[in-house]
Amino acid sequence: MKKNFKPYEIDASQILGKAKNVFHPKSIQEVKQVIRDNNRISIRGAGTGLMGGCVPENGIDVVLDLSKLDKIGNFDKERKIIEVESGVILDEIQDYLKKYNLEFPIIPLSHDIATIGGMIATNALGNRGLKYGRTERWIRWIEVINYKGDLYRKGTTEISDYSGLEGITGVIVRTCLNLSPIKKRSISIIKINNLKDVIKSVITLKKNEEISSIDFLDKIVSKLIGLEESYHLVVEFENESGDLRDDNYKEFSIKKDSIYLILAINGYTRIEDPKILINKFEELINFTEERNIPIFGQIGIGVFHPCFKENQKKFIIDLIKLTKRLGGNISGAFGIGLLKREYIDQNDKKIWVNIKKRIDPENKFNIGKVI
Repeated sequence: MKKNFKPYEIDASQILGKAKNVFHPKSIQEVKQVIRDNNRISIRGAGTGLMGGCVPENGIDVVLDLSKLDKIGNFDKERKIIEVESGVILDEIQDYLKKYNLEFPIIPLSHDIATIGGMIATNALGNRGLKYGRTERWIRWIEVINYKGDLYRKGTTEISDYSGLEGITGVIVRTCLNLSPIKKRSISIIKINNLKDVIKSVITLKKNEEISSIDFLDKIVSKLIGLEESYHLVVEFENESGDLRDDNYKEFSIKKDSIYLILAINGYTRIEDPKILINKFEELINFTEERNIPIFGQIGIGVFHPCFKENQKKFIIDLIKLTKRLGGNISGAFGIGLLKREYIDQNDKKIWVNIKKRIDPENKFNIGKVI
């Protein structure tokens, strides 16, 4: 491992970079000045990304760390909206809203440290994606600073130029979030013996509008978290019709959120995120089982997380090839960053290149990421 690196030169991908300098602006005006004074800017939130999306390269990028843009502003309970700066951590927003029985419903695994700006930049998918979709769906407007250092407000029709573009088009500094009432949720755990029955069950369950998520656990994952060594579906309801409620619900939800941590402790440190259709699911699981690769994920929307030990990383390229052959997306949740840029679909790349040229013609932001 490289020595003497700084915390802002690495993210959750464990890719080590090198920065020319780092800035920690405390105001939007300070962000503007950093952009005006520098030509290669690597934008950073909490550093929770798994694809190296905020890692500075070659010692020529300056890091723009937005974590100190942490103000929670206007809140309107009746309209169910709140304005926050990009460095605010999601759990801080939830804690603020709890007393009003409201929440921001997109809750990724890293919710305790993820910043709202990073979530918008990656168009984060929460653990209830089946019900609530992605982050972009819950954004009323964003304020972004362009390559000249000028501030603009972008409404719903323009957000797609920034949300999911992983910071290559501008710096998101402030946003207005739509909110949702907190529900009294519950969970049912369904044991299933074969993959064909898994598929049938998921197709049936998705017809229930009160279900917010359907997660799949393979045999390895099931055993590691204390279930029988079989396939399981974990079904979350937006009401109390599930088997696990109140404290039992909370206890299992914490365990489910800890699956990747449990796998990492057992040596499965590299996690992937292919997205495929349910009718291709069996081929994906056959691939992982043949190689003893544990897999879990949101089967309700087709996003899965195979996890690899160090000596299994050689299979990742095979996984990418399989995902493409099955007509899937190589990144259903984590983005492209550095790790996947050479594997993206060429048509997607052309679209992103054109957006980048139109919005960041001087090529200032997150150079070398995504495209």
